[in-house]
Amino acid sequence: MDGTVRVLVVDADADLRRLAAESLRGRAVPLPGGGDAVLEVEEASSSCRCCARIAAFSPDILILDNELSCAAGADLMAQAREGRSELAVIMTESFPTYAAAVDVARRGAVDFLPKPFTPGQLLEAVARALRFLEETRRERLHALEKRRIRFEFVSVLAHELKAPLAAAESALQILDAGTLGAALPPYAPLVERALARLEAARRLVGDLLDLTRVESGERPRALEFLDLARLARAVLEEAGPAARGRGVALSLDAPEPFMVRADRWEVESILQNLVSNAVKYNRDGGAASLRLWQDTDHVFIEARDTGIGMTPAETAGLFHEFGRVRKRETERIPGTGLGLALVRKLAALYDGGVAVESVPGEGSVFTVRLRRCRGAGLED
Repeated sequence: MDGTVRVLVVDADADLRRLAAESLRGRAVPLPGGGDAVLEVEEASSSCRCCARIAAFSPDILILDNELSCAAGADLMAQAREGRSELAVIMTESFPTYAAAVDVARRGAVDFLPKPFTPGQLLEAVARALRFLEETRRERLHALEKRRIRFEFVSVLAHELKAPLAAAESALQILDAGTLGAALPPYAPLVERALARLEAARRLVGDLLDLTRVESGERPRALEFLDLARLARAVLEEAGPAARGRGVALSLDAPEPFMVRADRWEVESILQNLVSNAVKYNRDGGAASLRLWQDTDHVFIEARDTGIGMTPAETAGLFHEFGRVRKRETERIPGTGLGLALVRKLAALYDGGVAVESVPGEGSVFTVRLRRCRGAGLED
């Protein structure tokens, strides 16, 4: 906070919303770390407009009505926090119950304010929210420091690996191309195998960096309204050459447009990992498909293949780092064992997860669940 505390008041009752905003707008409040800050206040009348205003206004404090007609405030809270590492939520309700208070507290609300409330009660709640933000900031800095140390370690490791990998690869490519003029046919299988292993090492470095950037928070997120169906189609087109090389038919089942609020790199990474696995672990002449759908609260991405399949024991550690299935059928399939771990961590950023159903010899179905933004597609 830079001397200004941004507050967004979301309430369907126009009179109460205006009174709350007027009682806060322009007020000077003491900050827990010392000094004062001026309250800058904006208003929204619905959950859909709340999402849009959060993206544009970036509030520090959200005063949220739990009785919105479009969606319950408690359900909106986690969605509002997506992409916001520090956001204090004060929930309000006309007919509060003990169960409702416990529920919103469990979901992360800083305060629960029964209506009607006085300007003094609202200011006290704002003061508590500011203390919460200060404590959250300190905890976050401590956690980020630990993650930064790991990130720096992996970055140094990756840097040290890249140079020798590039040098060895360059030398092998010269041998493979016969640039020096010597006859190389007897060495061709060895060179080909070495190049494949170097490419695998390069992918490992890249995947490890991606995973660590997500864990450490070093990679900034940029949430925007995206057409998920369009992204899925582009990912399938990228996988086309590899799929055609094995006769794997690719398909997409999704309404178009299929709007979501997400970070482009994150959802592209989820799609790319799912499609890549569906092709790699498939059988020649098989099929792989993506299906996108949504319910009231979630968006689902399903990747289905007709591949080698897995037993329950083999799927148990699949979403952990380096959690590859190792058996005769997968010996020659390239992979780092980090792709599905990345998918799991990215889904968690959207209060979601990933699951798998698989039958040996028949194929697998991976389903990613992400929190749905009901405001997707709105511009104001």
